[in-house]
Amino acid sequence: MVKVIFYNLLRSKYHVKEMLVEPGTIHHIISQVLEAHTEMDINDFKTCVIFNKGNPIHYRGFHKIIEDQEEIIITHFVGGG
Repeated sequence: MVKVIFYNLLRSKYHVKEMLVEPGTIHHIISQVLEAHTEMDINDFKTCVIFNKGNPIHYRGFHKIIEDQEEIIITHFVGGG
């Protein structure tokens, strides 16, 4: 299983902190998240950044395979000032 941790927009908007999904590409992982949480909007994932082993992955890199027992963080950058 892959542990998915949600921060910022997804956590505050949908009140989901983390979940476990089957390994696969990030696109496949997002599909599993959307199946489990039908209230989530797929468009929220098109602007997110995913961290895997400390490395950022943007939408164009969502073909990357996440292996069993790994952990990813899904977040959105927020600004202010």
